[in-house]
Amino acid sequence: MKKVLLFTGIMLLAAVLYVVGMILFGLITKFKPQPVEEVAVVNAKNQDTNAAALPDSTFSLLIWNVGYGGLGKEVDFFYDEGKMVTSPQDHVLKNNAGMVKFFEQSRDVDFIMLQEVDRDSKRSWHIDQAEEFATALPAHRYAFTPNYVVRYLPFPFTDPIGKVYGGLQTLSKYAPQESKRIALPGITDFPRKVFYLERCLLQQRYKLSNGKDLVVINTHFEAYDDGSVKKEQMALTKKILEEEYAKGNYVVLGGDWNIAPPSFNVHTWEKEPEDDQLYLKNNDANYIPGWQYVYDSTTATNRKNKFPFDPAKTFTTVIDYYFTSPNIEIEEVKGVDMGFDYSDHQPVKLKIKLK
Repeated sequence: MKKVLLFTGIMLLAAVLYVVGMILFGLITKFKPQPVEEVAVVNAKNQDTNAAALPDSTFSLLIWNVGYGGLGKEVDFFYDEGKMVTSPQDHVLKNNAGMVKFFEQSRDVDFIMLQEVDRDSKRSWHIDQAEEFATALPAHRYAFTPNYVVRYLPFPFTDPIGKVYGGLQTLSKYAPQESKRIALPGITDFPRKVFYLERCLLQQRYKLSNGKDLVVINTHFEAYDDGSVKKEQMALTKKILEEEYAKGNYVVLGGDWNIAPPSFNVHTWEKEPEDDQLYLKNNDANYIPGWQYVYDSTTATNRKNKFPFDPAKTFTTVIDYYFTSPNIEIEEVKGVDMGFDYSDHQPVKLKIKLK
């Protein structure tokens, strides 16, 4: 009996020391970005690096949360009540190849804003997706900024996620006048915040021939909270948007909002009752009066990862969309139905005209 108690005590002590050690390691190596940081723009060979005035008033955009290549249709995910933590390597390679092919077919798009792009993460088998996507778009330059940097994520204990280095990537046919990372408010609960994302906006500014700017902002708002952190993030974003519009600039915000747009029926594709706040809430219809939420209500952009994708069973919704200033005319918005082959999100294309 004494041996059993001694063994149990030793195991408990080892577990406590492991947890404390991981938290200390996380604190020491914690990613600590500044409130605002300049972001380098990577140009392809022979590209003009001068930020010349954009030659047109009509532009095309695309947003897509690529799910780090690990959340294709074959998988579930433990954050969504599923079981899988890391996708098999062959799944990730298949997803990356499919996304690269899609980008090769999207070379005519002016601005491409991506979320959950990994560059060196265990969960995506340390593939530099930002470079792979850039190679598929040789006429585009790109900016990348991290929002998830963890040297070692020790959860779940039975199958740790390990190293994570991922973030936002914006690819553009044009050279931006300015490219910067703007930090968003984050979670404060300890120790979760030690290993959590440092969410941000990736904002780029482009000169126009009329003396104003086109401001393109890539975002990935909070998901796993009670809504309070997202409100703080959107409040800061609102201030930025209003300031830019007050200058007479044209503004497009796009990405993964992790909440449905106003007026969208969140039960449109509900296959079974849902109680998850992420899926059954709508965004603020009066966020900024006069601005437009732009989305395709006919094509789902996100699926729940409770089990592998099954069109007859899986809950799907719209949480990926745009928000545009009043001086922008919407010509077309269209979701791309890919059957969730490569990610748990689907792309959304937009065509705009500056008034």
